[in-house]
Amino acid sequence: PAHCTSVGKMLLASLPEQEIAARLPDDAELAAMTPNSITDPAALRETLAGIRARGVAVESRESNPDVSCVAAPVRDRTGAVVAALSISVPMIRWSDERLGELEGLAVKGAAELSERLGHRSAA
Repeated sequence: PAHCTSVGKMLLASLPEQEIAARLPDDAELAAMTPNSITDPAALRETLAGIRARGVAVESRESNPDVSCVAAPVRDRTGAVVAALSISVPMIRWSDERLGELEGLAVKGAAELSERLGHRSAA
């Protein structure tokens, strides 16, 4: 089965900085699932900051060597992130050119779910 860490990264990225620090101390041992897995806490914190800035998480074969994925946040009526929607894609169908399209689909789907939960975007 396809497994994806982009959902976990999206959920972690939505936490306040102090909660991330408490859950991810500098000496945390992060197990590698593939050679692409992020195993350094500082590198993961940097990745999480990028996810917060972009509003989407991307995973490139970090949990399964044959799958990459993207995830976007699902928000409730208060704006809190309560879930994430991800799209997992086998590497034979993945390309850098498709990444923008896949990110757009994940963001659109997550926005639709968020709306159903009562979230109203600022736009």
